[in-house]
Amino acid sequence: MLPSQLFQSRGMVVDESRPNRDNHKRVFKGRIGIDTKPRLFVPHKPTRHSSKMRSPATKPQQPPTAPENALSWMEKSCPMDVIPIVIAYAGPQTAQVLNQTSKFWHSVFQDESTWKQLCEDLYKWKEGNKEPHSWKLFYRRSPCIPVDYRTITDALATASDHDETTIHDASNGNPRVMEQRRSLRILLRPGEYVMREAIVVQAVGENTSLTVETMDLPKIEPIVREDDPEMEEESITEVAPSSEESISSAKKLLKHAATIRKKLSCRSHAVQEAGNFDENDIELSSVPPVRATIISRFRRQNEPIFRVRQGTLVLKNIALNHFCYGIDIWNGNAAIQIQPALGADESPLSSSSRPRAYLHQVDAVSRSGRGIVAIDGGICSITRCYVHDCAATGIYVGGPGSRALIQETDVVKNGNGSGQRRGGIARGHSGIYLEQGCAVVRNCNISNNSLTGVSAVSQENAILNMEETDLIANGAMQLEIPPLGTPSRERSNTENSNVVATSGRSRSRSGLMEETEDMEE
Repeated sequence: MLPSQLFQSRGMVVDESRPNRDNHKRVFKGRIGIDTKPRLFVPHKPTRHSSKMRSPATKPQQPPTAPENALSWMEKSCPMDVIPIVIAYAGPQTAQVLNQTSKFWHSVFQDESTWKQLCEDLYKWKEGNKEPHSWKLFYRRSPCIPVDYRTITDALATASDHDETTIHDASNGNPRVMEQRRSLRILLRPGEYVMREAIVVQAVGENTSLTVETMDLPKIEPIVREDDPEMEEESITEVAPSSEESISSAKKLLKHAATIRKKLSCRSHAVQEAGNFDENDIELSSVPPVRATIISRFRRQNEPIFRVRQGTLVLKNIALNHFCYGIDIWNGNAAIQIQPALGADESPLSSSSRPRAYLHQVDAVSRSGRGIVAIDGGICSITRCYVHDCAATGIYVGGPGSRALIQETDVVKNGNGSGQRRGGIARGHSGIYLEQGCAVVRNCNISNNSLTGVSAVSQENAILNMEETDLIANGAMQLEIPPLGTPSRERSNTENSNVVATSGRSRSRSGLMEETEDMEE
């Protein structure tokens, strides 16, 4: 049977007007009475390997491979000496999470060499310092702000066991105080730190102390231009970014560091990043900061920046800019208040460790009250410090058992008042005021204070020993001491190579005074 006869037998009409040259194709009309549109009949379908299915120029594409995870790369391919450098960007909270991730990271954080590398990279330890017994413990006891923690208060919480002891404080009415049960050294990078509440030192134990100091960062190498002969003659110790390119590069560096910390953080844990900065908040001045500056922004009245109640406070190379509301310059309106906790009858509570403060290269200013107050048995040692421009007394020592050792310190321009028309501190205060206790003043500069340079008030219990000190251009009196024949006068000594003058130019002892004047100019 012919093909045409076969189609006709099945009810289909074949179009014979078109020659049939392809045995695989036939043009036919649809079923009679149902569909009359021409259709193409293709009985043979090319196979997958046919040349008609693909072009010879195209090649089969392989599926893209997923990028390797950063943590898996560090475990498999990263050199072991590079891992601590990368971890240094993450901070201790992310490191704690990584320690619980796998056996590999647990072994990394158990190695003392890892913590030694972290201490060196973050400048917590440098060559020449005493090597600690445990690098891991040394790292945790030396938190860096804002790398390890965002605020000083967060770092201070690590020194306690989160146990609160009830101590009544008549100065501010806050009965709950957190105790520090282990020593802690807080490192601050140069810059400004705003405090919303006072830092209370309530250290338990005779050897327990809190140290706050500016980090000793390496100095930037001087940049000398060959085409500028004046630059070659000047001695440059530090170079700060002054152009727009330097500012943008510094912002990119901070953003890059935050990106590395973000990549190291685990998604299943809420990790607080210490370096989460907003680049719009970055302000780069032409003069780089040489020390950390703590600025008070208190809502509570009569609050100091540091309130030492028990134990030891050590401040090194720190600037304090204090201001608070209130006029109680005996119980809190000061940059540093060294005073035991008060009981319900407003009398000092006895404790095993008396409050002490050791200040070295501290620049202290109080726009609302006194600079440094040691009262009711407080002890302070002030060395190479700069106490200036306080609204009231620069250094106040009062109460039985209070002692102060002041050496190589500048106490200038204090007692000029707070400048407030109502409810402020009036003008007329001394540079150093010894109400009761003992004060030793050696090789100091006490000048240009509002009322007196040094005043020793109590005739029974105000012992003043002063030597090689300049008392120049103070207000009403350069030196005020008890009269002859009193017990305080007999036990005092103020005639050891001191310079007393109503006018003249004083000589700086601390070195911070000239540095501040150069910055202002």
